[in-house]
Amino acid sequence: MSSPLLLAVDDEVGVRESLKMVFCKEYRLLEAASVDAAIHKVQEEKPHVVLLDILMPKTDGIEILRQIKAIHPGCEVIILTGVNSQQLAAKAMDFGAFGFIRKPFDVVELRQKVKKALESLAQKTQSQH
Repeated sequence: MSSPLLLAVDDEVGVRESLKMVFCKEYRLLEAASVDAAIHKVQEEKPHVVLLDILMPKTDGIEILRQIKAIHPGCEVIILTGVNSQQLAAKAMDFGAFGFIRKPFDVVELRQKVKKALESLAQKTQSQH
C-alpha cells in the first residue's frame, strides 16, 4: 500500500489543522469542512480512512457515515466527537464505524486507532485475494 490516504471531515478548521499536524508526516491527508465536500472526496479519492466529526451542521453524523460506507465500503471510518454518548457510539458501530475517539483527542490514541484501521484494511484486502 502506498502512503495511505486519510480524509478529515470536520466543520472546525482548528480540528482539521490539528489532524493535519498529527498525520502529515506519515500519511496523505485530505480535508473536508462540509458534508457535501466529504461525500465528493470519498467518491473521487477513495480514502483508506475517514476521520469523521459526528456533529456536523445540517445533518446527522450517522447519516454521513451511512453515505460514506454506501459509496466506499472499503474504507474505515473513525468517529470523532465531543459528545460522550454510549448510545451514539453503539449506533455508529452498527453502521460500520471502525472506532470512536473523544474530542479533545489524545494524539497517541488517535494514531493507534488509525494504524489499527489500516491494518484491518490490509487484512481484508489479503483475505480477498
